[in-house]
Amino acid sequence: MLKKLSVLAFVLVLAVSSLVAAPSAEKPAKATELRFIDVSPSPTRQEYFTKTFDKFKQETGITVVYESVPWDDAANKLTVLGASNQLPDVMTTWAGWLGQFTEAKWIVPLNEYIGTTTDEYAKTVTQLVWKSEKELYGNIYTIPDGMMVKGVFVRKDWAKDAGLKLDPKKGWTYKDYFDAVYKLTDSSKNHYGTSFRGSRGAFDPLFVYLESFNGGAAYSADGSALFDSSESLEAYKRWNGLYLDGAAPKDAINWGFVEMVSNFTGGLTGTLINDSEVAATCIENMTAAQWTVMPMPRSDKDGKIYNTVNSPYAYSISASSKNKDASWKLIQFLTRPDNNIEYCKLTGLIPIKTAVGNDPFYGPNGPYATFVQQLNDPAMVVPCAFGPFNYTDMHQGTMHEEMQKYLLGKQDAATSLANVSNELEKRMKEYLAANPGSAVEKPKGLF
Repeated sequence: MLKKLSVLAFVLVLAVSSLVAAPSAEKPAKATELRFIDVSPSPTRQEYFTKTFDKFKQETGITVVYESVPWDDAANKLTVLGASNQLPDVMTTWAGWLGQFTEAKWIVPLNEYIGTTTDEYAKTVTQLVWKSEKELYGNIYTIPDGMMVKGVFVRKDWAKDAGLKLDPKKGWTYKDYFDAVYKLTDSSKNHYGTSFRGSRGAFDPLFVYLESFNGGAAYSADGSALFDSSESLEAYKRWNGLYLDGAAPKDAINWGFVEMVSNFTGGLTGTLINDSEVAATCIENMTAAQWTVMPMPRSDKDGKIYNTVNSPYAYSISASSKNKDASWKLIQFLTRPDNNIEYCKLTGLIPIKTAVGNDPFYGPNGPYATFVQQLNDPAMVVPCAFGPFNYTDMHQGTMHEEMQKYLLGKQDAATSLANVSNELEKRMKEYLAANPGSAVEKPKGLF
């Protein structure tokens, strides 16, 4: 009898155990889900990312939720998310934010993830972008979505009518460029020589022009800004003179990226200094007979081509991500040669990987020939950035506001330039003092 009771008790224990364990055994493992935010949304970009994320899920089982925020609101939005520890797993970032993001520790270093794969990336990435990040912030924090280099978009038909002989392979100087802008200006035809940028981002190409008189440098070794010379002041006046002399429409003082591009492709302006990404818009909205691209002008002082080479955006992993390894898998997938070259063709960029083959789109007769030509020119030098410190607030306000004060006659040129230069110098010296062992960035070349 006791034996039968013992057996019965054992059976009851097994039954109860199986009932308790059953729900746990049948409960599926929670699938990995990542949040991705795009800071420059467009129908084309959203369609690409959505399609690519579907492919990523098919290959890995990882779901990616696409989010976006308009560019004009992106800096403020990411700042709010960063301060509240709510940043998405992977985000598109802009180089100008890295000072703020790295200082706040909102994004993580990618050095270990990249490991020994550096040979897979183009020199523009390893020798420029990453080298600069390591110098400025101590680590690599981004994987570029694609590379871009500036050029001067020119109305080929206008140039022909004005008797301008432009040869992209031969290039030109800044003197040639300024002369061309004035020759392309014809008020009787409602033609203006340049898409002048007077609003946010206005100081970017001007800063490079000013650096062309300093060998591409912005600061001396002790952090003193190099823009207090009479030569810099004259260059500042010359640049802004394009607007003051009527080579740009009056409302160009309020133009940003969108207005500059739309007025060039729409037939109001004859030149546009901008990045290679604009070529995609020109291809879509203009005929081949209407536009061409000249390289950035050579310095009138030393003959070098001072040109920024960067990525419009880059992929970073947030420190608040709970799935950092999966986030890295996503970045690897997005920058895989087949996906990266598709993305670059859509967005007007140059691929970041060496294994992209000899695609004619980027060949000597393709629409990006002038941009690739500059990247292979020994005379090209990448000038220094504004600095390793956080200058987001200046870029959003002070820089173009000081220009506008001069353009509107509310302030003289010397004061406007000095106000920007002095603030940059103040922040650079504070940064050097707060970061012992750090040094001022130096201009870079690929050769």
